[in-house]
Amino acid sequence: MKIVYSSRGSRGDVNPIIEVASILNIAGHETRLFLPELFKDYSRKLDLDPTLYPEDSMEVMQNMGSGISSLKGAYTFFSNSVEDQFKYMMDAAANADILVTTINEVAAPTIAEYYKIPHYRIGFSPILPGNLAPPFMPWQNMPAWVNRLGWKGMDLFSKKVLKKFIDPRRVKLGLEPVKNSRAYHAGNCHTILAINQELAPSCDTWDNKYKYKYDYTGYCYGQINGELDAELLDFIELGSPPVYIGFGSVIIKNPGEFTNIVIEAVEKTGCRVIVGQGWTGLGDKYINKDIFSVGETDHGSLFPKLAGIIHHGGSGTTHTAAKAGIPQFILPQFYDQYYWGNSIYKKGIGPKPIPPKKIKLKDMIIALDGLTKGVYRKAAKELSSRMQDEDGVKRIADIITDGMTSI
Repeated sequence: MKIVYSSRGSRGDVNPIIEVASILNIAGHETRLFLPELFKDYSRKLDLDPTLYPEDSMEVMQNMGSGISSLKGAYTFFSNSVEDQFKYMMDAAANADILVTTINEVAAPTIAEYYKIPHYRIGFSPILPGNLAPPFMPWQNMPAWVNRLGWKGMDLFSKKVLKKFIDPRRVKLGLEPVKNSRAYHAGNCHTILAINQELAPSCDTWDNKYKYKYDYTGYCYGQINGELDAELLDFIELGSPPVYIGFGSVIIKNPGEFTNIVIEAVEKTGCRVIVGQGWTGLGDKYINKDIFSVGETDHGSLFPKLAGIIHHGGSGTTHTAAKAGIPQFILPQFYDQYYWGNSIYKKGIGPKPIPPKKIKLKDMIIALDGLTKGVYRKAAKELSSRMQDEDGVKRIADIITDGMTSI
């Protein structure tokens, strides 16, 4: 079988696609992989030869914004990427058997429809519309009718993108313009929710009203268990388990001011902290006896050694921390980070989420105290015990392989 894959965005969006492609490539299926240049080395490490989108992933994240205003950044992101999606995927899919993408590839449903091939759409949050709040909405605990309005708002946003950037291409291809954005995105594909169902429960409307075709697989952890730096290990072993603070590929404004809050909170609580520099440059390589600044490191190996994790709320970091059984405090800015922050709070695994621009010294002190004094440890350990056999990468590969029998 020839399988075409495409993804863009942050590491949490792209690495899982690379890992699924690797498994199916090893199984003997022909692979065409499209992704941003940032992920070239990782894909080649897994013996894949990708075609690279001309996209600067770091610049995309820097321009995303926060809160509701991030929709403007998302609109720019989608509008800039659609032409490339058609340019690269259209030819590759001409003689393909299957199309596998993440939810960011808004051209994919049109390409799959045109060539009449199955489309597997991978999401890292509960992206199917219904009575639950849209994962991208800052207000996660509203009544069902408000949540439905939120989805209608998302439909209007999506329809704007589709009308301007997708419909003209569909007309040229002899296809009808999109009439219903929900049907376009989720109605004709197989949605794969690469998330843990306890952290993200399903909605009864998915089966009863909308009848989406979907599967939960658990998160795609991938290769996150490498060796840790010797100096980092030395710091961890010097005293009590530290708290990790990092935002990965998410950019926060005023990183110096945020670092100062961390430093003062550490002094007042007496805890120890590892600061992940990430794409923001958090910590500015600040080091003292209680604070260690680190660049890229393998979370699967690091997190089990910690007292807690403070992070942006990306699906990957949230699931990795949950699987490690470590309490977490989420500081969300956009997209599904609001959903994961609320989920962790409702599960009793961490404090109530606070956006980084609103964080105060007292909030950081309370969070560090709670994480280091075991307030959330029991709930975190109990969930972790039920996540140990989760392997989203293999499960997705199995779903695609099983689907091949009907082609």
